[in-house]
Amino acid sequence: MRRAPFILSLAVAGLGLAACNRQTGQTPATPATGAPIASLPLAQGAPPPLIAAPALAALPSGGAVKIAEAPRSERYRYIDRADALGAAFADSPPDYSVDYAGVRPWIWRSRHGEYRIVEPTPEGERTYYFDAGSDEPFLVSDPEHSYAFAHGALAVVYGPDGRAVGYDPSSAERAARYLARARALHEAAVHQQRQAAYAAAWRERRSQVLAEQRAWDAQQQRDAEWRQWHDAHQRAEQADWDRERTARMAYAVTAMAATIAAATSEHDRSQPPETQRPWGPLPQQAGGPPPDQGFRGRPQDRGQFQARPQPQAAQLAAARQQADAPRAAQADAARKVDVQAAQLADAGRQRDAARAAEAARHAAAVQQAAAKQQADAARAAQDQARKDQVQAAQAAAKPQADAARAAQMSQARKVQIAQAAAEQQAAAAQRTQALARAQVQAQNPAALQRGDALKARMAELHAQKSGKPEDRKNHGEQK
Repeated sequence: MRRAPFILSLAVAGLGLAACNRQTGQTPATPATGAPIASLPLAQGAPPPLIAAPALAALPSGGAVKIAEAPRSERYRYIDRADALGAAFADSPPDYSVDYAGVRPWIWRSRHGEYRIVEPTPEGERTYYFDAGSDEPFLVSDPEHSYAFAHGALAVVYGPDGRAVGYDPSSAERAARYLARARALHEAAVHQQRQAAYAAAWRERRSQVLAEQRAWDAQQQRDAEWRQWHDAHQRAEQADWDRERTARMAYAVTAMAATIAAATSEHDRSQPPETQRPWGPLPQQAGGPPPDQGFRGRPQDRGQFQARPQPQAAQLAAARQQADAPRAAQADAARKVDVQAAQLADAGRQRDAARAAEAARHAAAVQQAAAKQQADAARAAQDQARKDQVQAAQAAAKPQADAARAAQMSQARKVQIAQAAAEQQAAAAQRTQALARAQVQAQNPAALQRGDALKARMAELHAQKSGKPEDRKNHGEQK
């Protein structure tokens, strides 16, 4: 009975991972149940004492890495890929482990050669993600931060939930320590002797390993920038991730069944010999004791068996109940697993429906934004067309206006020239008259005086003729 909780927890974990599939893709009718290419069967029994890897501050300092900050539009490239790789590994146990300086890191290797390495530290689990064929990680995460690398340079720093955050003065120095550690672990994972991971250790630390995945998934749903990157790029490798995940899930269920069988066998071996044989009801002979069909020993021992006191019915029932107790517990556990699996599957369907609704809302928002952008562009084009028309009309009218202004200015200049010429002629005439008078005066002043007197007399006579009678009377009196 001590194994029942263990068996139940393994069964729930194995069936639960199928319900927690993040993708809605179709599962093949006959999924592959073979072990991953690099996996070893989980070791049973008590694991060796856990030895933690050095804390960040205790890792050798490698100076500081170069900082090559990723463009804002690509900030979530690295952590989204790590999230996808973790989702592809699903809830499967580690493929194997190695002994690296006393620490036993867990290692997962995908069918295409990507690696995930997890090691325990005093601060918590530390995880390294590698692309296929590369000994440099593209992401290293600890409980406080995640560091993204591009060609050995620090590209992005993320917070514990996966949100992109800014650099601080020591980011490059911390990243350098992790980069050196990651290279050494990858070398050990590829070249050192592989060892099986322990089922008990995986059961104990499994939730801590998967906590990072859950935190990232939650932040991705809250972060529009991350979700936009994920929606735009998830289809590139989704088919490969789905195949990896399907195979991993099937293998995890198979490994769970093997673990349950091993636990049941160990339980049976631990029982006394009397309880290992499934006692059943023996047929009764009329008027006599039960026959000796219950004897299962050697023929020469039959007499000794018959001489022994036969168990009473109550003792037989108790022994049978004790022997059947593990199987009853397994059947009860199986029923509970079925119920919990159905609940998990329903929760998975609800979660998938919620994600589908969120994706639909996001698509509608994108369409609305695109429609608004198109409408704004159309209005801007119309405004520009009107401006162009006005400018064209103004450009067409400008030569005519310029010609009219030029004609007006030309006419004005002509008038000015004519006026200047007239003034010059008048001035010349006045000068001629003055000169002629001066000459006359110089030649004959007396004649000029008589001429002036004659002019005055003629003017007087003219005035008398045209004047009033009283004027003439006054003139006479004056005479």
